[in-house]
Amino acid sequence: MNSQRGIALVTILLIVALGTVMAASMVVEQQASIQATRGFLDRGQALQYALGGEELARQVLYEDFEEDEDTDHLLEPWASDELHYEFEDGEVNLQITDLQSLFNLNLLSQSNPGQVRSRQRLLNLVNAKGLDPAIVDRIKDWIDEDTGAELAGAEDFDYLVFDPPYRTGNALMADPSEIALLGMEPEWFQYLLPYLTALPDERSSLNINTASPGILQSLAPGLSFEAAETLVQRRDEEEGYETVQLFLQAPELAGLNIQADGLGVQSVFFEVRVIARYQDRFSYLTSILHRNSLDGSMRILHRDFSKTFRVRPAPATEEESG
Repeated sequence: MNSQRGIALVTILLIVALGTVMAASMVVEQQASIQATRGFLDRGQALQYALGGEELARQVLYEDFEEDEDTDHLLEPWASDELHYEFEDGEVNLQITDLQSLFNLNLLSQSNPGQVRSRQRLLNLVNAKGLDPAIVDRIKDWIDEDTGAELAGAEDFDYLVFDPPYRTGNALMADPSEIALLGMEPEWFQYLLPYLTALPDERSSLNINTASPGILQSLAPGLSFEAAETLVQRRDEEEGYETVQLFLQAPELAGLNIQADGLGVQSVFFEVRVIARYQDRFSYLTSILHRNSLDGSMRILHRDFSKTFRVRPAPATEEESG
């Protein structure tokens, strides 16, 4: 009898122990599931904050249009480095870049009546940076629809020997990073990329009120970096130029024979960079926006949720500034 009671007690203890282990395992799994769900919800909330930041940028740009629809310059609210907004358990940081302050590679399209002028300006930019001018012909061949190569360009047969092989785009560029496919030196690519954009409008104008000194150098081969810096300093002190003609009257541009074609003081393409935080979760969003020049309405052209940053131009070298 005592032996049977002992066996029953041991059996009960084993069942209790097994139940305790199973219960503890269930608690651990439930806690892990709760943490995973909480993380999923927090990431979702951070994403909504990022989308909210994009909407804030749209409102900022629309209000800018309502205040002054004729000009855009770097002293306006949208260009501020302090676009920071705090929310419950989180925050949003915005950076708005005028894409028409950069050189649009798609200006080299055959459908652009000013293609020859644009090609020369890109050549001026490349030469000012001390890079191989052959890259200009390669960009043109990448965009045009024909199969004939420019003097220093390249077509399908040049790229089919690569591993892996590929063909030319034969269309407008979707992103300036496509120049990495043109066989240029990696350091050249990293140096030139900050000055470039690829807008879906092959006839867009360069906004002289937001362009950097390095970009302004593309307007004429005789324009030094120092003179371009002086232009930018005076421009920003006066809150931009009201017209292109006033800009061309600057003493630094005398005798350079710069044409007004392809230049402007208003922009319609902007890049919005959003970094959003909800508690300890972050979300990133880069959006390309188009602002209608007639009514200020905003349209989203592209969204990128990866953690990317626009590369800033390298400091001027002695050759550029001298």
